[in-house]
Amino acid sequence: MVTGPGREPASADEIAAYDASGGVWVPRPHDTGGELDADALGAVPDALAVAFTTSGSTGMPKLAAHLGSAVATHARTVAAAGGWDAGSVSLVVLPLSGVFGYVPAVTAIAAGGAALLEPVFDVDLVLGHMAEFGVTHLACADDVSGRLMDGWREHPVDLGAWRRMLLADFYGNSMQVAAWAEDETGTPALGVYGSSELFALATFWREDDPAPERRRGGGRPVEGIEVRSVDPVTGGTPADGEAGELQFRGYNVVDAYLGDDDGAIRARSFTDDGWFRSGDLGTVRPDGGVDYLCRMGDSLRLRGFLVEPAEIETRLADHPAVARTKVVGVTTQGETRAHAFVEAVPGTDPDPAELRDWCATTLARFKVPEAVHVIEEMPTTVGTNGSKIRAAALRELAEQLVARAQEAEG
Repeated sequence: MVTGPGREPASADEIAAYDASGGVWVPRPHDTGGELDADALGAVPDALAVAFTTSGSTGMPKLAAHLGSAVATHARTVAAAGGWDAGSVSLVVLPLSGVFGYVPAVTAIAAGGAALLEPVFDVDLVLGHMAEFGVTHLACADDVSGRLMDGWREHPVDLGAWRRMLLADFYGNSMQVAAWAEDETGTPALGVYGSSELFALATFWREDDPAPERRRGGGRPVEGIEVRSVDPVTGGTPADGEAGELQFRGYNVVDAYLGDDDGAIRARSFTDDGWFRSGDLGTVRPDGGVDYLCRMGDSLRLRGFLVEPAEIETRLADHPAVARTKVVGVTTQGETRAHAFVEAVPGTDPDPAELRDWCATTLARFKVPEAVHVIEEMPTTVGTNGSKIRAAALRELAEQLVARAQEAEG
């Protein structure tokens, strides 16, 4: 049990009085008796209101906490940018303990609309509820939306109320899901960006942005959020066309890390001039739009060029026999080569050599994977924001396959 910064440790009686779960601080109790005085709420001190567990991709997972004012501000600005209103219904199939479930729910409520909470993700049941309750907004990754796509194609329902799908890529098939939403249901699909420290939907594309670019990760920051791209080596502005670390400033940036008593986590997370280091690679367009590429540690340096794995994954995912794909890098003798893993569409048996040729028809030669490995099922991890492919496990497997090949060659 970790209490909020500046507070005494929670007593046994306090802990027993709350369904606190693991790692959540116990708020100070307030007097809830008597009539509600709306004017008095304005005098309530701004305090930490919610905390989200980070993924741990840059180290141990952390608890990133945000002020109540940040929650309220983000809900209002996202609602204005994403078209939520009093008639909106957000479909929420992800846990509220993660930013991807929490933000769409509170955004709908802040706009005067409703949040449809699904305690169990049964595809047919959820699709039926989307039609019955007139769902207007869905924010999720391509794991959830991909299953909805498959279910809808088997048993179509009326999704005429659906206005927007805000989509993240966890499985490498977001472009196919986006095409389904737009071409078969008439719903704009908009790529997004966010994190536990920055809230979900910190940036997302708008429906008047051109397709297919608007389907990719990134987007336009909502009001009050600033973004810049910084060369991770020099700390300066990247050269024209080069990606850099995405850094953020604004109300949405994490206000405290729970348990960070000595401030070491915060010191590592912010630049000297107060910008939050996201650890993500991307570019910022002249008009302010953000193109998210990948985690900085996932980018590949191939033949001297910085390559986004998603570019190779997108090409492979376009093949009719590829259900899911992930690209990782393996470095041998000082040179990094791309290795692609593919999960086949049921009933197909894709040939690795043919898949490499498929990549070579549109990608530069140095981007074509050194090898394509067809596996039965991708290793995944399930978190509060959905399921993600475990790139580290695939990287380890690729290294083992390379080592075996080298041993066989003698």
